Amino acid sequence: MRNDVGLPVDRDDAGLVHRALRSLDDGRIAVAGLACLVLSLESLSSPDLFDFFSVGEIALAWLERLAELAVMALTLTLAYTLVEQALSRTTRRVRLAASCGMLVALSAALSLLLYGYYAHGFEHLPPPGRLLSDSLRVAVPAIFLVLIADVHRRAVQVDSAAHEAEILRVQLRHDEAQQQLALLQAQIEPHFLFNVLGNVRRLYRTQPAAGAEAISSLMRYLRAALPRIRTQSSSVGGELELVRAYLDLLKVRMSARLTFVIDAAPGVEQLEFPPMLLLTLVENAVKHGLEPVGGGSVRVTAARAGDTLHVSVVDDGAGLGGSASDGTGVGLGNVRRQLATRYRDRGRLVIQSHSPKGTRAAISIPARSAAIGSTSERRA
Repeated sequence: MRNDVGLPVDRDDAGLVHRALRSLDDGRIAVAGLACLVLSLESLSSPDLFDFFSVGEIALAWLERLAELAVMALTLTLAYTLVEQALSRTTRRVRLAASCGMLVALSAALSLLLYGYYAHGFEHLPPPGRLLSDSLRVAVPAIFLVLIADVHRRAVQVDSAAHEAEILRVQLRHDEAQQQLALLQAQIEPHFLFNVLGNVRRLYRTQPAAGAEAISSLMRYLRAALPRIRTQSSSVGGELELVRAYLDLLKVRMSARLTFVIDAAPGVEQLEFPPMLLLTLVENAVKHGLEPVGGGSVRVTAARAGDTLHVSVVDDGAGLGGSASDGTGVGLGNVRRQLATRYRDRGRLVIQSHSPKGTRAAISIPARSAAIGSTSERRA
């Protein structure tokens, strides 16, 4: 790349100037201007000033001093910005040392040029001590501002790093929760399917016709269940459909020994509900409640109370002997862990005896609308 007179231009230098001009924002210029204003007020601090000069002369002298400081401040600000960008890949200490050294040297050079301007030459310069003192009057405030800017930059970087770390921690916790939910669902699915297949195998051995019908029912159930079995969320309506398909499948084997009722209050079918959890409770009620006594009834209800959704499974089977139980199987353990992972202390599973006989398992979770697409087709 060449400039207007045909000489080559260093692209790195051009990029450095561009970055420096971008860094020269309004805030940096405003701070330099404020420093100039404060330093210019020093010329008005003499108590005898108004005894020897008029107000107009004082104002003119002050404006002249302010203009001098403005030129020096602008030059120092530009030079500091260039050094900052040129040394952006070096360590913090190197940048600070180089910046402070540059500010002292440039302040001395500007003070020297200012003396030469007013003296119309450099023949009659002040003593070196006076020149150094005048240079430090500008260099020290500039260095002080550079140190403040460095502290502010460090604070912003630390705050930004802490914010990014917090975002990362939240994302990691979310990813871990999703992985845990996927693992828990993967454990529930074979637990349920193996039990059903075992029941179908036993039925097919003793009653082939009923076994064939059971296989057809199982195929219908799987056709409805498999598209949803890996989803992270579902709805009350979708889970009730799975429960109905499962109980219809069991009726092929148990016939009149199994009756069931599914009762959902208006509006609750559109609420969110974790997949496979309700089915686990129903399976547990049949396996541990009805089968030991030869059959019975299951009642599934879903209702909303304020901002809480209550879903319960009640059977009139063997019961718990009149005492509450936490359950020890894979299914109930997964239900509790999924509720804790998804809802923390707002998700509860309570299992207790039901009067006059049987067991009641109830899930309470926050009432939330199901995500679009998670609700399955509902029965008319």
